[in-house]
Parts: sequence; structure tokens; C-alpha cells
Amino acid sequence: MNDEDARRPARDALAVDAADADGAGSAVPLALLDMTRRVRARERGYLADLLHDGPVQALAVVALELGELFRAMEVPPDDGPNGLAQQVHAIGRTLCGLQEELWPFPRAGAGLIETLKRRTAWLLVTPLAVAAGEGAAELPEADVQAVADVTELILAGLDNAEVWNRPIVAIRAYPDLIFLELNMTPAPGRDLASSGEVRAWLYRLAAAIQARADVVVDDRRLRIWMEIPRCPDHRPAARAVHA
Repeated sequence: MNDEDARRPARDALAVDAADADGAGSAVPLALLDMTRRVRARERGYLADLLHDGPVQALAVVALELGELFRAMEVPPDDGPNGLAQQVHAIGRTLCGLQEELWPFPRAGAGLIETLKRRTAWLLVTPLAVAAGEGAAELPEADVQAVADVTELILAGLDNAEVWNRPIVAIRAYPDLIFLELNMTPAPGRDLASSGEVRAWLYRLAAAIQARADVVVDDRRLRIWMEIPRCPDHRPAARAVHA
């Protein structure tokens, strides 16, 4: 066993029961994640509609009027790479891309790896790497979104995305839980938050979803482990044991 293995807690014996560590006598279930995701979906849908019905439509009208102006003046279209017409179309494509990024949310069917990358891109300077371990590829959509919710909330709670290099999350799935391990190293010349601050945020989050968690912070890395309960309606049936 190397030093890395010696410092890592066993999967069945993570150091802290998060509900007890936070002092909360009653933790809310995973439905909290679903409710939060639904609120965000409504907000993003509303913003996407505003974007489409406002700037996107207005710019489309400008592009049409610009074309009519060129024809009325009997001048060739200003379609060079730096021409006005091309700039208008480029801005339109940018706005449409932003609209597509906002909605639909969450983007179902993308799979675990792509979902995690998309959901965390706004929080990280360096893109998240995803290692899908045992059972992760077969996770149903509800569990995929729950894992993305938790990963996103962990990173959002750290509140210093520019500090981290080489963020890697490893996911393994078991019949009753999903095991998440997040590893990150500090960027050169940047200091990590205190272990107490990171641990306090992690335990509050874990308590809210009835999870178990632990964290290691030192001058070289941040390592977080969390056991996320499976969505009850999507737990795989127990395998039959034959004599």
C-alpha cells in the first residue's frame, strides 16, 4: 500500500456522518436537489425566452433591413469578413448560442461525462475531467442529474474557481449509493482555503442530502469524497444469489 492509499478512507468507513457533523437533526431528502434544479430550469427558460423575443428577434430584423438597404442603394452586399453584414450575423449566432446554452436545462440524454462537463464549465477555469468507474456508465438520468447537482454545488461552495488546476471527478455506482471523489490541485502561487472552511461547506451540503462525506486539504491538493444516496425509484434490483 502506498502513501496515497494509506491516507484515503475506506469506502465503507468514511470519517464523518455529515448529518451529525453539521448538528442538523433532520436532513432533507434528495428531493431538495430536484426542487433546486427545477427552479433553475424555470429561471433559465425565462431568460432564454427574453433573449429570443428581444435581442435575437431585433437583430434578425436589423439583418433583413440591412439587406433591403443594400438593394435599395444598388450597392453590392457588404459581405466581406469584416463587413457590417457579417458582423451582424456573427452577433446573431453568438446570441443564439447563448440561448441554446440556457435552454433546455438540464440537457437530458447527454450522458454522465458530458453532463458533468457542461454543468461545471461556468465554475472552473480548467475543464473538469471525468473518470467513470464501476456502474457509472449505466446510471439513469435521475442519478446523472443528482451527481451533476452535487458536483456543481461542491464547486460553487468553494467560491474560488480560479485557484484550481486539473480538476478530476471519479464516479462509481453501487446499488444504494453513488461514490464521488473530487481531486484538484492549486494553481501556482495560489493558496487554498482553510481546511475548516472547505470541510464546513462540504458537511452542510452532505447533511442536506443525507450523504456521508470527508475532505483532505493540504498544500498540494484538495480531495473530497462523498457517498450520494441513489434515487429510490431508480435503484437497480438486487442480484439473485445462486448456491
